[in-house]
Amino acid sequence: MISISALTKKYGKFVAVDRLDLEVPRGQLFGFLGPNGAGKTTTLRIIAGILQPTSGTVRLAGFDVTKDPMQAKARLGFIPDRPYIYEKLTGAEFLRFVAGLYGITG
Repeated sequence: MISISALTKKYGKFVAVDRLDLEVPRGQLFGFLGPNGAGKTTTLRIIAGILQPTSGTVRLAGFDVTKDPMQAKARLGFIPDRPYIYEKLTGAEFLRFVAGLYGITG
């Protein structure tokens, strides 16, 4: 389950994400759509623990990504939109590579 409450991310005076509230139940397929500059990538990077929020909370399976990042990250897979250092790999090869880093087989 993903639980986001009052999530805000600012870059100086620019507000990239403004008080986002979102619940995605366990097992639910969810699409995150919006125009360029809407804050989708910023939100996903906060969920993945790559960026710190300015304010608000993000929980993955009940674990706060800021206060308990290791437990939260253990419940998430994240592939960036542009994995430049792996551009010679196919999509499937990249997924197998990342899975292997976490000891996931199959």
